[in-house]
Amino acid sequence: MHNTHAAIDAATAAFRGVGWETSTQETTAGGDATRLAREAAAQGVEVVMAMGGDGTLNEVANGVLGTQTAIGILPLGTANVWALEMGLPLDNIARAAELQARGTPQRIDVGVAQGKGFGPRAFLLSCGAGLDAHVIQQVESDRDNKRRFGKAFFLAVGFREALQYRGRKVSVKVDGVTYRRRVLLALTSNTQLYGAMVRLPPTARINDGLLDVTLLHGDNALNALWHFVRLGAGFFARQPDIEHYRARNVEIRGDTLQVHVDAEPVGATPVRIHIKPGALRVLVPATANRAIFE
Repeated sequence: MHNTHAAIDAATAAFRGVGWETSTQETTAGGDATRLAREAAAQGVEVVMAMGGDGTLNEVANGVLGTQTAIGILPLGTANVWALEMGLPLDNIARAAELQARGTPQRIDVGVAQGKGFGPRAFLLSCGAGLDAHVIQQVESDRDNKRRFGKAFFLAVGFREALQYRGRKVSVKVDGVTYRRRVLLALTSNTQLYGAMVRLPPTARINDGLLDVTLLHGDNALNALWHFVRLGAGFFARQPDIEHYRARNVEIRGDTLQVHVDAEPVGATPVRIHIKPGALRVLVPATANRAIFE
């Protein structure tokens, strides 16, 4: 585990090395990062760096949405999916800071989700309804083990829950066209990398003005296992029980599914999701995965 204060010192030195002025604000509760980022944007701060994981970055993004303030990440989280998409080292905070400071601010799309008990909430990565949100909720209810074991705890809980999870009957409306399916997971993505392990979907772009919708059909543990084996091996296209659509508006109704936004549990279906093109400025380093840009 990283020592947070040592990481702050390393990042600060790196930023000053490229001529940046910095100040640090600490969060103490959920929602703090959004409030602090909103205040910084209102003061005309050029960049807000989130120190933490994808959840912290999501909070910061929600604070600066639609402003000129750009965001970046100093990765200290469990999965660090955005940092991996940006090609940042997870074991060298100073290098991650320097790469972004020398990067280019670019506008990207965000998804916005609103559902039972939450919203509207913007996301950079994805909004999942079903098995993954169920697993995330179980993991978040045991934060001590999440901190102690990181990704291994996620995988263990995921395996345990997949054994007993059952598919749900839902109707998924994609730009006005309704599909009725029994699904284990309905995933609405902005980026490609999913769970820091697979590209789901491998064709997503973060500046194309569209969301990517992936439906994993099925009812039981065998179906779930078969999905993860194939996706892990890179099989995505032309699978009869994996559907892929592109859309500006998505709505999921029917049996109740738990929902996550950027791997943070937020509520449940019914959920409505739409795209906000170019709503967020992000620091894009030279190391970023170019395949996620149009």
